Amino acid sequence: KSLRLARKLEPGFVLTVEPGIYIIPQLIDRWRAEGRFTEFVDYDAVDKLRDFGGIRIEDDVVVTESGCRVLGPAIPKEIDEVEGLARG
Repeated sequence: KSLRLARKLEPGFVLTVEPGIYIIPQLIDRWRAEGRFTEFVDYDAVDKLRDFGGIRIEDDVVVTESGCRVLGPAIPKEIDEVEGLARG
């Protein structure tokens, strides 16, 4: 549904799966002041992450006859792996 493509995926197609999160202090401040998204956002917890910035962990994926395959080497995805990589 969210893939903005007006056709069926076919074997050989390559796409990027790129989930991410970005902490934008000005936007968070505005939402909090307006009382927006309070049922979804724990603003006290978000405040602790104000200086984080953001992260996107992406994979390039090729569509195959039977599903899909991630291209390239495996990358860290678990929290402890990503945090370890970020620390250097």
